[in-house]
Amino acid sequence: MVVNSLSRRNKICVYLSHFFTTVGARMWWFGIGLFIIEVTPDSLQLTAIYGFSNGGALLLLSTLVGDIIDRTARLKAARIALFLNNFGIALCCVIVIFVFTFRSEIETKLPEQGLLKLCFTLIIILMIFSNVCNLGRTLVMERDWIVEICNRKTDNIATMSATFRFIDLCTNAFAPLLTGQLMTYVSSMYGAVFIGSWNICAFFIEYWLIGMVYRMNPALHSKDSTIYELEVIQNEELMKSSTGHLGKETSSQEKQLKENESSVESVPIADQNQNKSSLKPVKSPESKKQHSSFVGKLFFSFIALYRGWRHYIQYKVAVAGVALAFLYFTVLGFDNITIGYAYSQGMTESILGIINAISACFGIIASVAYPFLRKRVGLVNTGLIGLTCQISCLALCVVSLWLPGGTFGPPSDVQMSHVNVSCTTQLYINTTLPAYETFCFDSIADKGFAGMSTSLIVLFSGILGARFGVWTADLVITQLFLESVDESERGLVNGFQSSLNKLMDMLKFVMVMFISDPAKFGYPAIVSYCFICSAWLLYAVYKKRTTGSILCKGCL
Repeated sequence: MVVNSLSRRNKICVYLSHFFTTVGARMWWFGIGLFIIEVTPDSLQLTAIYGFSNGGALLLLSTLVGDIIDRTARLKAARIALFLNNFGIALCCVIVIFVFTFRSEIETKLPEQGLLKLCFTLIIILMIFSNVCNLGRTLVMERDWIVEICNRKTDNIATMSATFRFIDLCTNAFAPLLTGQLMTYVSSMYGAVFIGSWNICAFFIEYWLIGMVYRMNPALHSKDSTIYELEVIQNEELMKSSTGHLGKETSSQEKQLKENESSVESVPIADQNQNKSSLKPVKSPESKKQHSSFVGKLFFSFIALYRGWRHYIQYKVAVAGVALAFLYFTVLGFDNITIGYAYSQGMTESILGIINAISACFGIIASVAYPFLRKRVGLVNTGLIGLTCQISCLALCVVSLWLPGGTFGPPSDVQMSHVNVSCTTQLYINTTLPAYETFCFDSIADKGFAGMSTSLIVLFSGILGARFGVWTADLVITQLFLESVDESERGLVNGFQSSLNKLMDMLKFVMVMFISDPAKFGYPAIVSYCFICSAWLLYAVYKKRTTGSILCKGCL
């Protein structure tokens, strides 16, 4: 008897698998920012390098990862991505523990701390690899499996996607909170042990859960690779025809593609294996063809970006999309840059975990309030409300820079913060410290919020308040694209929007690479606020073109 694809047991297995994955990913995302700044407390450069490299890898390899997944059996792709993601994080944790345990020996082993830099390089490479694998897991489970599990019914898909979003928000509040308490009141080394152990144990649980879901849904057992190959050919033909001015030989290429398409049905398998231009040998291609395919897919990604831009700018909503992308160019949010800066100024992991949980709660509130605001004042007006809320709250962040402890405030408070974090770092690295140095850490942890500088309190008050506006604006602009873009171009246009968002995020990390001193955090903060204000202006232009007025007439 076939189990109903939407049975209670089926959904529980899917949601539990997603829960274990997101908890492990959120804990490591929160921990890696603290681990890096703990061993390099005087610079945010390593954190920025990691963020930039990770963004570049995801931007360039996302298309290739999706292609590999489409050509691989569903269960195999899901389990391989799960294994590489979880054990990649676990291996990173092992290296972090090694650095914490043998820090003094590592620093003197090679000239200019060569071994320590090697450890950092391995951590960054493994983390990027793990994130790429996590992207693959997301594509498998959240973009492919749920479609078949829900029998391709849009209402069921929307419900399951919303539940995934709710789980993400809850784990974003819970996981960093748990990790922060553990790292503050035990140690960072044991925090790394806990994160690594969680990901190893979660792998075996998720492996079993994925198998259960696969067995309960017969629709997942088949995947027609031939149809996929024909779709790829058609997409390439469209891409080449739309960019014909880039070369003078597109007609011959199109002719060759049509011949390849017809060969899928007419050429015998034995002849296809010998023919280098055949499409059939997907499972066992020659090494030369694999290399060619890899380079081709990377080149196709750049061409697709160009083609996406041409279609993107034809829509009025593109102005709002650029405004959304500008929101990604900011250090005034809860990313590794802001967390690293706060930690370098003496804020404990426990407080950072609490603040991150509060931030996630603001995201949940925005998700709940969004339908009511949209119904009350309209979709476009809701977006302007969100952006106005964001720039108003972030104005507090700019003011905080001139308060005690800020970049342009009294220097004595900033220096005291650096002393505090050095004591915290020394406690983790060497457990044989004198009593007075251990007391330095304890005094920070015991003070809690009272030990924070005025600048940090105002800074994070503004960031927390702005989260409501960020989430609201993101939801509005995303829906504007869904409603405005033609169905046949949604994938292309939305893919370009995602790439544009990632590009702005990477440029933010480039800025921090050049202004890496935490004591100069105010400069990238001011630049970030200028980009947020520019986003408001761009959205106001879009609203003027759409509704004829910048003012929110139905808001009062």
